[in-house]
Amino acid sequence: MTPPRAQAADADQPGRQLRILAALAGIAGPVLLAAYFITPALAGWPYAAEPPGKLIAYATAHRLLFYAGGWLQATGALLSIVFLLTLLQITGARRTLAGSAAITGCAVLLSMVVVEAALLQAVPVAAANGDQATVATAFELINGVFVRIYPLAPAPLLFAGIGFALSGASILPRVFARTAVLISGLFLVAGLAAVFATAGLILASAMSVVEAIWIPAAAIALARRTNP
Repeated sequence: MTPPRAQAADADQPGRQLRILAALAGIAGPVLLAAYFITPALAGWPYAAEPPGKLIAYATAHRLLFYAGGWLQATGALLSIVFLLTLLQITGARRTLAGSAAITGCAVLLSMVVVEAALLQAVPVAAANGDQATVATAFELINGVFVRIYPLAPAPLLFAGIGFALSGASILPRVFARTAVLISGLFLVAGLAAVFATAGLILASAMSVVEAIWIPAAAIALARRTNP
């Protein structure tokens, strides 16, 4: 027997709510990450090679910037991962090899982000204690080190898994599956190139921008495909 339309709509309501909430997370996450990357440039972020005394003075004067930056980075990455994991759940590919790759990529990415956020927030704490060595080391790590690690494992695993999972489902237009796999490959190339030249870092940074566009675009597409 076919259930009445009202009952069918009620049964589908949790699925629609999940997609809408996931789409909101997929839009809000990249926005927070964009704010994390843009704000320091507007606040005169110093180079890691600056003298420790100057770094301490900057960290002391911009304490809130460091704390807010850690929150923006961790929360933005978490919301983006929630969206990607929801995509994986909807496709039903969670138990496949592609799903395992995507979940592993999410776990590695979030671990890396939390470590970087911790180092970011350690700077003003060390500056308040006059610990020049910790301030200098933390600045060195958060200025260009993690950008070399991200394209080596987390990004290729995550986008390859999501791309192959989407290729076997119809929740999004096919272009998102193809571009996700392409992004994965370009991240891998960028990670290898960064070992030998700074051109790899430039490519990795460019791919991070592409990633920040792909996620909200996919979120919008998911929301538009959700039945009213």
